[in-house]
Amino acid sequence: MNEKTIIDFLSLQNRWWYNKNDFPFDKTYQFKRSDYGYILHQLLPIKDAIVIYGPRGVGKSTILYELIRHLLGFPKDITKHDQEIKESNEGGVDNKRILYVTFEESSLRNLKILDVLKIYSKYILNEDISQLGKQIYVFLDEIQNIGEWGDEIKIIQDLNYPIKFMITGSSSTAMENEASKATRRLNLYSMHPLKFSDFLRYHFSDVAFDPVLKEARAIRSVLIEACNKNQPQKILDSFLRLYNNLKPWQTKIEISFQEYFIKGGYPQLLDEKDYSKCASRLRETFWLGFHKDIVLAKGIGDPVGMQELTLYISSISSCETNYTSLMKKSGATTNTGMLKKYLYHLEKNFLVNMSFKFERKPSRKSSSFKIYLQDIAVRNMLQGMLNELLLNDQNQYGLAMETLVFDHLVRLYFKIRPGMLMYYWKDSKTNKEVDFILKLNGDLMPFEVKKADSPSLSDVIGLRMFCKEKLPGIVICGKKLSLEENILFVPHWLFLMIC
Repeated sequence: MNEKTIIDFLSLQNRWWYNKNDFPFDKTYQFKRSDYGYILHQLLPIKDAIVIYGPRGVGKSTILYELIRHLLGFPKDITKHDQEIKESNEGGVDNKRILYVTFEESSLRNLKILDVLKIYSKYILNEDISQLGKQIYVFLDEIQNIGEWGDEIKIIQDLNYPIKFMITGSSSTAMENEASKATRRLNLYSMHPLKFSDFLRYHFSDVAFDPVLKEARAIRSVLIEACNKNQPQKILDSFLRLYNNLKPWQTKIEISFQEYFIKGGYPQLLDEKDYSKCASRLRETFWLGFHKDIVLAKGIGDPVGMQELTLYISSISSCETNYTSLMKKSGATTNTGMLKKYLYHLEKNFLVNMSFKFERKPSRKSSSFKIYLQDIAVRNMLQGMLNELLLNDQNQYGLAMETLVFDHLVRLYFKIRPGMLMYYWKDSKTNKEVDFILKLNGDLMPFEVKKADSPSLSDVIGLRMFCKEKLPGIVICGKKLSLEENILFVPHWLFLMIC
């Protein structure tokens, strides 16, 4: 591709270079998910490059445009429909010192990042890239579509140019592998569909709601302390205060929870009330990403087998299994090594997650594990349950609810102890179980998920066996909010708000 063609592509993607008001406001939203605040205030100011990765359709490109909008100095309440957009915005970065490139454009995939930067600096900034006068901001979107970008970023970092990189990609494996090549540390940030609290923030316009959500997040530290000191009453007190403060919105929250339980938090589905349209849109996004990011990108020789494995996992999401059972019942492969390879790629592309059997004493590692479709909407769509039928099917409801809670516990766990594995427990003699075990600073926090509105202590024998009055245990259920012995019962919707 010659220099003229590259300039043409770049000028189309960076219209604000020539007229600040020509920024594509339709690619940003007044609502800002919680990820945006963290990236803006914690990651954007530091020198290191930022790598945002996650499934297709979760809003990674939107985050980039919202950051560009902020750098240009536009107030957050200005939209493309405003009659008057102020040109002079205090604190705005020079228009031309912000470069955005999307590698979804097939014509750009054979380009070198450094070559693009040289053309940009020479013809747009009128500066030599080796003598940049001020910092530039470079946003590289869907970078997994080009090969060995980590080596290029390493070269540029070695040259110590004043460049702040913000990078997005859809494949965890590719992003982590390439990021490891960089000289300076790259900050990896995983992004997923909106969690329940962000889903509520999107649909609620009441300014009084945000402070209550802040209170909900504060319960995370209460969990850690109460776990350490075996103080379940302290956890209950925190949830009771939160429950009271949420009273003005409770009915709306409970209705929203049912909607979220069915269609999840993909941004493209937020305003769509027709579940059949939600399923259709998600199906298209999911299988496109599945084909491009797994089958093609990883050279899967048997795409049908990979697809059958994914569909089977969606049907048993939250169930215990093992490699032999997965091979036999999914029909994906008869080779254990190949199955593990498939699972690895599904996990690294944010589709599948696992938890492992917890053992109090060192012993032979169990061959069993629990497996989950990571996102509730994808799970429901693949099972033909992205509709209200889910609410009336007891078996499907139970599997889906544990899947949803698992996803939020993973998010909560990441906030508390990044990178830690999830566990479950099963008594070898009675087969009584505990759904989730979190390790918190050397202590254990067990969780059980129940579909019933008001389960009793007799319904959670496994949890009581595990706790033995030495640990607080939490039952995430339909409506009950109380403490019995050292077992705390919390409604599904209320617990998810702290994650």
